[in-house]
Amino acid sequence: MSSEHVPAEPAEPREPAGPGTPNRREVRLRRAPKFGPFMGLGIVLGVIVAAISAYTGPENAEFTRSSIFGFLAVLFGIAGMLLGALVVLILDRISIKRSEKMMAVETPEQTDPEQEER
Repeated sequence: MSSEHVPAEPAEPREPAGPGTPNRREVRLRRAPKFGPFMGLGIVLGVIVAAISAYTGPENAEFTRSSIFGFLAVLFGIAGMLLGALVVLILDRISIKRSEKMMAVETPEQTDPEQEER
């Protein structure tokens, strides 16, 4: 899962920052799931279900087991990908509800001493 910073509406109006005063703002911190792994897992599970269905089902005189597996792998793979996407959307909504408000403080940029020497 990745961390994502989503700016929240400021609770108080910002005060103008002086030369020595760091800028502060309120942000929301949450852990958001990544879509790729969930959708990939759904595809893999769909292909596994297709293999089980194709090779354990009754034999067909018109089609070989391999062609049945290929057809079912596409169908179940797409269905598994869609279910994986649905799961990640649900987990994403849950992560939004569990997000925490935090205060972010701007730090001054630090220059690299090695670059100054060049």
